[in-house]
Amino acid sequence: MRSEEEQIESFKEWWNKNGKSLIAGVVIAVAGVGGWKGWESYQTSQAESASALYSQLAQIVSSGTGDEREAQAAAIIEQLTSDFDRTVYSDYARLFAARLAVERDELEQAQSHLRSTLESTRIDAIELVARLRLARILSSQEQISEALSLLDVPNAGGFTADFESLRGDLLMSKGDALQARQAYQKALEASRAAGETAPLVEIKLDNLATHGDA
Repeated sequence: MRSEEEQIESFKEWWNKNGKSLIAGVVIAVAGVGGWKGWESYQTSQAESASALYSQLAQIVSSGTGDEREAQAAAIIEQLTSDFDRTVYSDYARLFAARLAVERDELEQAQSHLRSTLESTRIDAIELVARLRLARILSSQEQISEALSLLDVPNAGGFTADFESLRGDLLMSKGDALQARQAYQKALEASRAAGETAPLVEIKLDNLATHGDA
């Protein structure tokens, strides 16, 4: 068994070889924890600032009027999409921008905002909303094939009724009454499953039944 002096000397030798790297590792670990906490704090601050701006934007759009409303909304949308592009509020801002463009009857610009949303968002629900709104704009412009492709998703979730109802309308515009009926039926079933009524879809199904699928 080694003496106490031998153990001390052995420890000194090990420390001389490994001590610096051990300290460096501890410093890096502590700095990492501190850095992560700082990043979390920064992220929280960013989210809070973006949330406040978004609330301001929603208020302006809902209660403002005229050119002043447009100018104020445009400024906040620009800030949210540039300074806070990594937050969900930039997606919301693009959706608002598309809505305002539709109100001005600037459908190409609305399309651009919605396509940007599809490219940037990481949130499934926002992607579905953007797909649905873009498909509606394309439908109004008789761009049926692209509109249908936007509705072609594995699972539309809570938007299934809206997706299938619009799909039915698009298929009817192509003269495909049989597939339109199937889409309307899916829309009706989704609405009922959600505890909602869909009188317009029911009317469309009744009309198909009356006139036949051909």
